[in-house]
Amino acid sequence: MSDHALLVTVFWALTLIDGAWVGRRARFSFVSWLGGRHAWPVLRRWHGLSPWPGGWRVMADDLPVAFSPAGLCNWPAGSAARPAATPAVVQAWRWEEIASVSEEAGQLVVNGRPFCAATPLFTASDLLALAGACAPLSPEARAILLRVRLRLWLRPAHLRRRATVLRARTAGLVLGNGLTLAGTVLISLSFLSRLPESGAVTLPEFAVGLLGLHCLSVGLAWWERRHLVRFIRETPPPPSPLLGVLLYPPGALRLRALLGASWFPPSHPVAVALAVAPPAARDELVFNALADLRWPLAPAGGEPLAEEILTWYRRTLGEELEVLLKRESVDIARLFVPPEPDGAASCAYCPRCRAQFVVAGGSCPQGVALRPLK
Repeated sequence: MSDHALLVTVFWALTLIDGAWVGRRARFSFVSWLGGRHAWPVLRRWHGLSPWPGGWRVMADDLPVAFSPAGLCNWPAGSAARPAATPAVVQAWRWEEIASVSEEAGQLVVNGRPFCAATPLFTASDLLALAGACAPLSPEARAILLRVRLRLWLRPAHLRRRATVLRARTAGLVLGNGLTLAGTVLISLSFLSRLPESGAVTLPEFAVGLLGLHCLSVGLAWWERRHLVRFIRETPPPPSPLLGVLLYPPGALRLRALLGASWFPPSHPVAVALAVAPPAARDELVFNALADLRWPLAPAGGEPLAEEILTWYRRTLGEELEVLLKRESVDIARLFVPPEPDGAASCAYCPRCRAQFVVAGGSCPQGVALRPLK
């Protein structure tokens, strides 16, 4: 293999893996491969990004805790993931008992004990600030504060507007990246096939022009980021990644996705699905979350405080989701229509996972009472 062939191979390998994400736990990644309005959700520990410069991505997490005016519990409720991530040890704290919160190895540690996974929905500083705000309040005032916090994670209209703004503000970047990508493909083919240079433009001149287009695209991305950062309510704003991609051309071929990484606020997966997912994927995640509220898996131990917290949280989240789904014109009743029998012997099904059984009555392996097929 020639030096040119090795260089081309390494460049395109870096281009393909750039934007990949690998984590300790599974997360939702909503990816728009061609840059359109819809983004398809995938739940796993690793995620790729579209090789086309117009693609973009939204990451989302299930909330790993439940809360109420009484306190905080590390057993989740309303999870869109299947299977839902549940802790091995159930813990519950009253708000006034939370004295310290830190993050260690991707885990939130409350009062010196590992509590739950750290997510953008709940960072250590967020949780400590919320505990400090709730501790001096009455239960009624706490309920109002917590409901407001919950609504901040359930704003599909806000996410939809942000996706529209991102696509509009980065249209020029996609054009520049597309031209750069096409020019890079031509240079790669010329290296690999040893095509003769035309008399009009030599290969070095073409490469210099491509480098100028690359710098122009990064400069335009810097300009657009200044406008986008004004709408991100973070103090201070996230650090700019553009200096790194200026010196790393494979990373600069996806400037839209790069700017979009910090553009979308932390949100519940159902909110992201309502905003950008196609109908079939949206309905699946909505069903999962509602089914987890209606037929929850019981936490081990049966701690009274945890049960109190989960009861309030499930009721409140269920109310907020039903209002939201009606506003988004989602037919909730249609989601829970019994499935068609998958065989002549099927006579019952689990309303949570929709698995079918040949014995009427009883419960599924997860303890959910079976329902008859109609």
